[in-house]
Amino acid sequence: MIRSAQERLTSRVSVPLLVFLVLLLVYGAVLVQSATSGFTAGSAMFRRQLLGMGIGLIPLAVAWGMDYTKLKGWLGPLVLLDALLIISPRIPGLGYSAGGATSWLAFGGIRLFQPSEPAKLVTIVVMAAVISQYKGRLQKPADVFRVAAYLMLPVGLILLQPDLGTGLVFIAIALGMLLVGGLQARWFALFGVVMILAGILVFALPSEYGGLKEYQRNRLLVFIDNEVDPRGAGYNLAQSKIAIGSGGLTGKGLGSGTQSNLNFLPERHTDFIFAVLGEETGFAGTMLLLALYLGLLVTALEIATSSRDLFGSLIAAGVISMWTFQVMINAGMNLGIMPITGIPLPFMSFGSSFMVTNLGATGMLLSVWARRYGAR
Repeated sequence: MIRSAQERLTSRVSVPLLVFLVLLLVYGAVLVQSATSGFTAGSAMFRRQLLGMGIGLIPLAVAWGMDYTKLKGWLGPLVLLDALLIISPRIPGLGYSAGGATSWLAFGGIRLFQPSEPAKLVTIVVMAAVISQYKGRLQKPADVFRVAAYLMLPVGLILLQPDLGTGLVFIAIALGMLLVGGLQARWFALFGVVMILAGILVFALPSEYGGLKEYQRNRLLVFIDNEVDPRGAGYNLAQSKIAIGSGGLTGKGLGSGTQSNLNFLPERHTDFIFAVLGEETGFAGTMLLLALYLGLLVTALEIATSSRDLFGSLIAAGVISMWTFQVMINAGMNLGIMPITGIPLPFMSFGSSFMVTNLGATGMLLSVWARRYGAR
């Protein structure tokens, strides 16, 4: 009887996924508390992070309890919702500018949330619904361009904010889903060429003609030459490397990081929280985090492969692509092996909107796992 109860539980619940989730949430809460302890409003920021975790349990539970297969028939409304979420900060009186982008909703001058975050999940469902129509045989040019059109709608609106980092996340999500959806290699090659040419064009054009803003251009140049923008992006990268390098094998201890506590390390609670981790917990702490991420992603991959319908596998692939890209870029830019793009670290970086979105994504994975036997 006990074994039967355990089987019923594991058939509905991915226990490893929940275990890795809880461990990451606890690890992230400890790190955010340490990273914000030096701020005047550090206690309030930590409580806000915990509030984000609590609120995030709602979309996790809703997504888990929802039959994800029903969403496939809501393609039109979901596309509209996706566009409305992304353009909502451009509505007069609602938008809030931060970090050079108008991507937040605000009330009374107070930032509330970043609608492009839940738009990631809507985009995953939209792309899964469109790609699954081709049953793993996405080959014809007309079909490929149709799928690309559904992607370019949210990406184009994101770039108008402008938010280059979030736009890259959307593209990474789509690429992972297209790989699972059966897109031929020649189309990936063509997409790569187009992206390179588009990147060169955007880099070369002045900002008033659709090119990168100066701070965005400096972030990319710093990746090539550390001496570029020594008081801006170059300074951030230098301090990040110093923090990680000074952590050694076991780190200086939580709350004892000199680079962060003495305010040398900028954005230490968001973009550069991996550097705080490296300084305070050392190589051992960063390897522990990467091991937790690996376990999370392997479990998500198991969920993707266990689904008996392509739609469910594509949803899981979108979540995996989103998490993998964000971890690689954030850790890489902190180490100086990736350009600085302002992409936070899942479940670790400070940010309620980001936390709620990642918990919602976990709920989507749990929904796919719970219904893997009933799908056709």
